[in-house]
Amino acid sequence: MGAVSIPRVALLMMVAIGVSAAPALAVDYYISSSEGDDSNDGLSAASPFATLGMVDTLVLGPGDRVRLKCGDRWRGEQLRVNAAGSASDPVVFGSYPSDCVDRPVLSGALPISGWTVHSGNVYVADLSAGGNAGSFPLGISQLFRSEERLPCGRWPNLDAGYAFVDAAPAGNQLTDAALPSASWTGAVLRIKTQRWLLVNREVVGSSGTTLTLNEAVDCRGGSCAGWGYFLQNHRAALDQDGEWSYDAATNRVYLDSPSGPPTGITGSVVLDDDPVHHGGVMIQADAEYVVVENLEITQWWANGVGAQGSMRGDVYHHVAVRESEITDIDEAAVRLSTWVWEALNGRDGLRGGRNMAFVGNRIDGANHFGITGYFSDTLIEDNDISGIGLIANLNPSGMGCGTTGASCTENGDGVRIRSYEVEDSGHHNQVRLNRISRTGYNAVDVFGPYSTIEYNHIVEPCFSKGDCGGVRVFGDGSLATTDVHDITLRSNIIVDSVGNVEGVHIDYRQPFGMGLYIDHYSRDVASIGNTIVNSTFTGLLYQNSTGTITGNTMHNNATGIYYTGQINLAGAPTQISSMTGNVLYGLTGNAWTLVLDDGNLSGSNHNYFFHPYVPLHITTDGWAGRKTFPEWQVWSGQDADSRDNWFWLSAGDPPLSRVFTNPTAGPAEVSLQPRKYLDLDQNPVSGAITLPAFGSRVLIDDGLAEGIFADDFETGGTGSWSSTSP
Repeated sequence: MGAVSIPRVALLMMVAIGVSAAPALAVDYYISSSEGDDSNDGLSAASPFATLGMVDTLVLGPGDRVRLKCGDRWRGEQLRVNAAGSASDPVVFGSYPSDCVDRPVLSGALPISGWTVHSGNVYVADLSAGGNAGSFPLGISQLFRSEERLPCGRWPNLDAGYAFVDAAPAGNQLTDAALPSASWTGAVLRIKTQRWLLVNREVVGSSGTTLTLNEAVDCRGGSCAGWGYFLQNHRAALDQDGEWSYDAATNRVYLDSPSGPPTGITGSVVLDDDPVHHGGVMIQADAEYVVVENLEITQWWANGVGAQGSMRGDVYHHVAVRESEITDIDEAAVRLSTWVWEALNGRDGLRGGRNMAFVGNRIDGANHFGITGYFSDTLIEDNDISGIGLIANLNPSGMGCGTTGASCTENGDGVRIRSYEVEDSGHHNQVRLNRISRTGYNAVDVFGPYSTIEYNHIVEPCFSKGDCGGVRVFGDGSLATTDVHDITLRSNIIVDSVGNVEGVHIDYRQPFGMGLYIDHYSRDVASIGNTIVNSTFTGLLYQNSTGTITGNTMHNNATGIYYTGQINLAGAPTQISSMTGNVLYGLTGNAWTLVLDDGNLSGSNHNYFFHPYVPLHITTDGWAGRKTFPEWQVWSGQDADSRDNWFWLSAGDPPLSRVFTNPTAGPAEVSLQPRKYLDLDQNPVSGAITLPAFGSRVLIDDGLAEGIFADDFETGGTGSWSSTSP
């Protein structure tokens, strides 16, 4: 395989949203916050409008362009996208001069002034008084100093991790002997109640070491004793430079500033009480064939790109957001969730747009999600998505979830594709060629059919929570009725799935990160050519799901303390019809190559089952069912042409294997010098290798032999090499 090509469906989609030469009657409108005036006509760079609100007065048609001046900044002003272009001539919201580096900035933060001493190093600003009056009627959600995001105050401090509950006298009460003496009423408590849940509650009462919450908390195991928590957004937690809290009752913000009165402070202004349907860029009901490009969207209290909450008849479609930056967003960088009523097709429900495209954007620092929505026929391509749902960045809203209930399992996802009545949302989507790093939960989460996740480079998913993976596919109901089916997971490189269990009860504190996580009645999921390295729980899991496993490379997964495998097939309904051409390479004592139950695998051959430290590395029934590779061949009647390792290492010996990867869209030559290697068939390899796009290769370092291989190594002879099991 050479360079990665764009499938025909993606090409057609990109043509539909591409910018063509504007027709003769098309109009360019110019907006500049530094040079403009709303009394101008806006028809040239010499007479631009000043405010984004002027966009609402324009009647835009095919080929028209709204152009924002590069280097200018608009604070607290939304850009509303409500225009209809055509397939050949979309309406474009972009910049001038075109493709500038200093993009126009749409900031959701306004300056805060009037700071006075509260006590010690802590200063206070009244958001209803002085120069702040009228700007923050509903308060703030984030705080910045000279554009740097400041941490919301917390106890214990971030470097101390979680505190732990000693006892739960009632469902809405928690005690902790280590709790500092203070009145914590008004604070927000964040508590791990499962590996995958960080739940919020408001502290409504505080007495000694006991906290009373606005609503009961349901922790795994029946009691919250032993589960981890921390407190945020309270003056008693302010003890480090830059920590802040907001008091909604008085509309005041408090800031720890040891250097003196704060300067250069801005706050993300809350504009209404509906953050789900709010954004710096708002997609309106009539938006179709529109491009939003080359903008910087930052510091918004809700979403970077949002959508109108309800629409009649139809939903926006053929809208592209590309080559933009979306950073430091308190909720989702992109969230499209709209209820369509009196739908033209007769099916009312949630939609996120059809034939949408998110291409070439940089998304960093969103606290709830990167990109999420009820999409269909949508392309998510070539984006850099990072820092989603990180504990260090959480503000008063946390990772989402509100302060009641606990329906926020997926919060922290890099990309989430949702489904509602699957005929109209969640289907036929492509997520490809993205670089996704450090997401609090799954890097990609899929809840609908007929989608392809391919050629993505994923690093450190599950950074804040556990029981998640690089890509998760999650079905429903049963294998016969599930809406999640016909999914292709191809040529993704997934490295270091963390499965964070900080704050989790000690009984469940085993790291739990996966590479590919196919779960809960997902049918006909094809895993093809993926490379998965260093996941803490397992590389590839099919649980109560079906599909095929072809040409994947699993190396050094199951690095936690569980006994598990490079590939796990779990649950009675699980059925893999074909497992061929895979590398299953374990390196730790508790890491097996393959874990399954009898009946999960109906066809397997031409695989490499390598574990140089553990002879019994395939299990069909937990610990009691461990088998050597030859025993597996006899027991299963499969893998006649597969191979196991031809050398052995003792515990403590350094591994000889090395994984070479190419996380780019074209072939890459990799130098091996000065080392010499063997491939898994014992053929010498030296000099350089060429890896295909998003490909990988496992090679064995000769290690200068040192007793593992005998003298004929340098000549390529195999007659005297050691292959004796320890």
